[in-house]
Amino acid sequence: MMTSMTKTLLFLLTLAALLLTACIAPPAIAPSTTAPPSTEAISRVDGPAPSDDLKTSATVQVTALISLPISLYILDDETDAHSSARTVEEVKRILANANEIWSQAGIELDVQNVQRLIIPAPLLEEIAQGEFSGFFRAAGIDFSIPDLSLINGFYVRAIGGPNGIAPSGTRTFFVMDEPSVHDERVTSHEVSHILGLHHTLDDRGRLLYPGTNGTSLTDEESVVARYVAQGLLTGVR
Repeated sequence: MMTSMTKTLLFLLTLAALLLTACIAPPAIAPSTTAPPSTEAISRVDGPAPSDDLKTSATVQVTALISLPISLYILDDETDAHSSARTVEEVKRILANANEIWSQAGIELDVQNVQRLIIPAPLLEEIAQGEFSGFFRAAGIDFSIPDLSLINGFYVRAIGGPNGIAPSGTRTFFVMDEPSVHDERVTSHEVSHILGLHHTLDDRGRLLYPGTNGTSLTDEESVVARYVAQGLLTGVR
C-alpha cells in the first residue's frame, strides 16, 4: 500500500514533468495581421513596367508649353490676276485650328501678325509653277516682308502641286487656296516639316501621312518636334 509520503513524491514528480514540457515546447505561431503584398505594391518596389515609364516620360515632355512665333501672309499682286482669295480672318481661323492639332505635342504657334502682302506678279507666276527660288532671291530687294517671325507662312493661289510645301532650310511654308484636305491640316503638316518631321506611310490617321486629313502625332514625333522647336528658339537650329 502506497504511503502518503510516496503519493506526495509521485505528485511532485508529475508536476515537475509537466512544467518541464511547457518550458521546452515551441511557442504557437500567431496568425499574421499583415496582408501579403499586392502585385501593385511589388511593382512599385521593383520599379514601374517599361511601358508605364515611357508613358510617364512622354507626359513630362509636354508639361511645359513651347510657344513659337509665327507670321502669316496672304500673297497678292498689283493686278489681282494671281492674288490669293483668302481673307485675314480665314487665315486666323486656320491657325487657331492648327493650334488644336499641335496642342497634343505641347506646342503653340503664337501668331505675331496676319496681313496681305503685294509682290511682283511674275514671282506669283513662278510660285504657281512650283518654283520658289525667285521669291527668296527677291525678298528684301524687289519687295519687303514686314514683321518676319521665327516661322513664316504664305498663303497663295497655287503652288504648282497639291496642298502645301515647306522649302527645305527656309523656316517658311506655302499653302494653296484650294487644297484637297482641311486647311488647318495642311498648315500643321508643313509646320511639322520645319520642326524636323518626315513623311510616314504607316497610318493614314497620322499628321505626317501625305494627302489625308490625319492629325495624330506619335510620342516620338512629339519629342522630336519639341526638341527642334527648342533649338529654333535658342538659335541652335
